[in-house]
Amino acid sequence: MPLPEKYQRQLMERSEAAERESRWDAWRAMGRVVGEIMLWTMLGLVGIGFAFHTGDYRLGVVYWWTGAIVWVAGVSHAVLSAYRRGEERGDW
Repeated sequence: MPLPEKYQRQLMERSEAAERESRWDAWRAMGRVVGEIMLWTMLGLVGIGFAFHTGDYRLGVVYWWTGAIVWVAGVSHAVLSAYRRGEERGDW
């Protein structure tokens, strides 16, 4: 027995609203990840930049490696946490 027109329309509107909301959540999550990646990349580059503005070789190497570690670890954390949040949401 088919659904009455009124109930079918309500069901379609509700499912369309849920789909729009889930798409918005996915875009917001993507924006958050891109922002986190940009933040960690910039912090790492600042650390590496300190290496070029110091006169001491040893201190420059410390700044260089600290900046590289912050950069790589931060980007890795951002990507892995985005994957974990996507799994919790059921994106994949």
